[in-house]
Amino acid sequence: MRCHLVLAALLCSCLSPAALAQARSAATLRLVPFPKEVRLQAGTLALNRRLVLEAPADSAALLGELVATELSRAGLPAPEVRPIQDSANRLRLTPPGSRSMSMPAPPATGGPEAYALQVRAEGALVSGAGPAGLFYGVQTLCQLIRANRQGQGIPCLAIRDWPSLRWRCFQDDLTRGPSSTLAELKRQADLGAHLKLNLFTYYMEHQYAFKKHPLIPPADGALLPEELAALVEYVRPLGMDVLGNQQSFGHFNNILCHEQYQELAETSWILSPVNEKSYQLLDDLYSEVVPLLPLPFFNVCCDETQGLGEGPSKALAQQIGVGGVYAGHVRRIHDLLKEKYGKRMMMWGDIILTYPENLKEIPTDTIMLTWAYDPRANFESQIEPFAKSGYEFFVCPGVNNWSRILPDFAATLINIRNFVRDGAKHGALGMLNTSWDDDGETLNAPNWHGYAWGAECAWNAATTSPEAFQRRIGAVLFGEKGDHFGQAITLLGQTHGLPGAQGMINNRFWQLDLGPVPTHLAAEQEHARRLLKLVRPAIAHLEACRRQATLNTPLLDAFLFGARRMELIGQRVLDHLEASRAYQEACELPRERALPLLAKAEALLRRNRDAHTALGREFAALWHRENRPYALDPVLKRYENAVAQYDSLLTRLATIREAAAAGSPLPSPKEAGLELIELGVRRTHPHRVESTPLRADAPWLVPASSRRLGLVIAAGSADRLYLPVEVDIRIPAGLARKPVRAFWLAEGAAPQEIPAQLDRSRAPGRTRLTLVLSGLLPQGTTAPIHVYLGASEGAALPQAVSTRKAPKGATWIENDQVRLLLAPEGAHLYRWEVKALGGRDLTMPGESDYSGFADTGGEHRKAPNRLVCTARGPALVRYVCKDPLGLEKTISVFAGLAAAEVALNSPSGYFWAFDDPKNFAADGPTPGTYLFSTGATGAVGKEADTLAAQVRAPGATWGAKYRPGEVLLGMITPDTPALHVVAPGAGAGGAGIEGTPPAGHFVLYGGPLEGDPALLMNRLQATFDYRNQPEVVLYGAQAKR
Repeated sequence: MRCHLVLAALLCSCLSPAALAQARSAATLRLVPFPKEVRLQAGTLALNRRLVLEAPADSAALLGELVATELSRAGLPAPEVRPIQDSANRLRLTPPGSRSMSMPAPPATGGPEAYALQVRAEGALVSGAGPAGLFYGVQTLCQLIRANRQGQGIPCLAIRDWPSLRWRCFQDDLTRGPSSTLAELKRQADLGAHLKLNLFTYYMEHQYAFKKHPLIPPADGALLPEELAALVEYVRPLGMDVLGNQQSFGHFNNILCHEQYQELAETSWILSPVNEKSYQLLDDLYSEVVPLLPLPFFNVCCDETQGLGEGPSKALAQQIGVGGVYAGHVRRIHDLLKEKYGKRMMMWGDIILTYPENLKEIPTDTIMLTWAYDPRANFESQIEPFAKSGYEFFVCPGVNNWSRILPDFAATLINIRNFVRDGAKHGALGMLNTSWDDDGETLNAPNWHGYAWGAECAWNAATTSPEAFQRRIGAVLFGEKGDHFGQAITLLGQTHGLPGAQGMINNRFWQLDLGPVPTHLAAEQEHARRLLKLVRPAIAHLEACRRQATLNTPLLDAFLFGARRMELIGQRVLDHLEASRAYQEACELPRERALPLLAKAEALLRRNRDAHTALGREFAALWHRENRPYALDPVLKRYENAVAQYDSLLTRLATIREAAAAGSPLPSPKEAGLELIELGVRRTHPHRVESTPLRADAPWLVPASSRRLGLVIAAGSADRLYLPVEVDIRIPAGLARKPVRAFWLAEGAAPQEIPAQLDRSRAPGRTRLTLVLSGLLPQGTTAPIHVYLGASEGAALPQAVSTRKAPKGATWIENDQVRLLLAPEGAHLYRWEVKALGGRDLTMPGESDYSGFADTGGEHRKAPNRLVCTARGPALVRYVCKDPLGLEKTISVFAGLAAAEVALNSPSGYFWAFDDPKNFAADGPTPGTYLFSTGATGAVGKEADTLAAQVRAPGATWGAKYRPGEVLLGMITPDTPALHVVAPGAGAGGAGIEGTPPAGHFVLYGGPLEGDPALLMNRLQATFDYRNQPEVVLYGAQAKR
């Protein structure tokens, strides 16, 4: 692929300094897509004078309007437009009476979209290989005026340019709620044409006004046939076509939900491929759309048909396979389109890639749309099966806007560049750059950064650097003088991967941060501050761009709206923490000092309520710029619900403040709704402190100790099994460095020594005491404990936990139940050896990828972690594991328990333990049973069925698989109901969560099973539930007499 500018040649080491300087100057031009060849020349073309624009009669009005608009926007006189009767695709912009200048010849390569552009002091000349080439040459001239004007003129230069991909397409999702108006569709076409995109498509499930099936479309949210026809007519002079689209297999739920169509269901999601009425329905739908579209292609979709073969087609699937059923349906549609409508079928390629043995059954004149949206380095696995089988194909990246506050700009830059690059390498027919409105609250405007990058990559086979594009795009889209827009996007692109950001999905915004803290206070504050550190400069850049913008400012309003939603996430976290602290402090002060703190808490919360109110109004205004009113109300209801939550809390605080002013005591923070519960750390301050010793007359059990403390631990409302207790205490520094021993003073039994240790505490002047109550503390009972300080080292307890170094920077952690290998890669537990099973390792063999426990997936899976030991036993071994991406994973292993507790500083919706299928898989040597906290149970599936064998339980707090009386492997999210998944093992997973609202606190159990598995898991869940921690009372120190 030829490089830009002739830079491939100009930057050669044999060139003179002057030539090199010219090449570098050419590279500073702000053009998107950037031309393949640019030569800067001396001089400028003055535009502040009378000019005449001569162009072919059939395009003179449009081309003249484009140039006149740019000149007028710059405060320069519009040219006189003179249509000429000339069959050649040429345009001149010159002063009246200028001498004749020879036209540049368009490149021979690139087809009718190729063009040549010369700017001289005497005028500008454009020639196209076809009408489209002339149109694109004029668009480049417009960009020179808009983004590269020097005073009253533009630089003299010569450009030769052509596209790398024949088709360059972008998409508007019209069927997941937002329904663009015809005016918005035309505006998008204008913008796309300016960026040399030549194909526009929409995504359609049911929001089209089908006359034969009026029940299908929503009355006020459907694209009308006359609007589609008008759009086709509108885009034709822009060198653009409209690609039609109709879901024809999966994604059929919005049609099948109507009683009239339920007989056509394979599942609630899939159209039946064994009911002839299905094909009549598709024919009816096609008949109202396909004839309106002159383009010879039509996209029938047929993606995401998971569940096929589970309904009426089950018998057929058992005979010919699910892939055979899929291919048969696609062939029926192919033949219908080709024979009746004369169209060439396009289809999404995801499902047939999962059944490669059936690919040969798809007619080879089908155009495959191969899609993937992740920022991977290479996409050839998505391309080669089609390219090597003789299919023409489009590569289909995406702008990563779905369900997000703003698109994931960083992922988009990588995904589009690499996918288009690999597509061009293998001869792709085109690119279809997708956008999706999955959750119904997506705006079109923020997609234009990704659309523009797609245009750049498709025109130039992805040879442009993202840095160069970011520098140019703000001037091209908005006419800004600087590069504020690109800088803003670079900053915003870093927000999605921040801890606690959850990928900046919209659901993160609707988590109002008014409840328990997902991790711990210090982490939440740090996350919020890191977010604001990125977002606030980004907002400043967007506002600067808007001040300088000469066009398309409505797009910037939507970018600013998204950035301000991000800003509010960070600010409300800090405000809620500050308001909660203010209330807690007020509870500890006299009335006259408490009242100002109550007012402060109210003010902070009121500010956040008002911010949500304002954003709701702004969203409605932005929606109406683009869409019909349909589907707006459900989104506005989310804003109303958020405001109502704030109003409820504010009403409660106002009542409390008024009562306090009248002399009433303040309710507890919990009663006020401002209790700070940290779901990522165990409570370390006692619930109550008594000055008197505990059981002062009890025998002194450690003669070498000079002092002892007393604690009473109350189980509360739940059984506690091997309960860990961590308490920050004040003791003399000399004692903090000496051994400690602890004894459980159970009623009617001899004192039982339990594991205990002292470690440093983050709390100033305090030492962390950790105990583990060996055994069961039943619901409603208490455990009195004597802790002996300054003791001599006692004999090691058999259940004690310890740690030691292992090769390759890893570390062993061991107690009497298990031996675990913690490795730096991803902070995985790559071995989990169960001593009761003779040291058998439960993990999937290996020390990389899908082999370990405590896997958070994505870019964190292989990230090298720094492992810092903060507690070394005998009660607790704890490692804080930090990766370069900001994820912090705290792994704790306690004495006597075949479990590891894991806390993340950024909650995740993906967390897995990948075990060996030999442990429990149905096709392994020792089949097992799965069980969830919801009660769902059954046989573990086969390893051979891979992902299809996964069993899911929404709203569960744990999932496990076991063999009765032998062994159990389970994962618990003690404080968070989640979508738990159990699978046979290996890459399909063992026990984990995936695709769920995020959790940040996990317990992994892998060890012996004695008795009821549900009882074991429920006790562990209650033991580690930070929402319901046992009460700890600390008693005064007692000196040895």
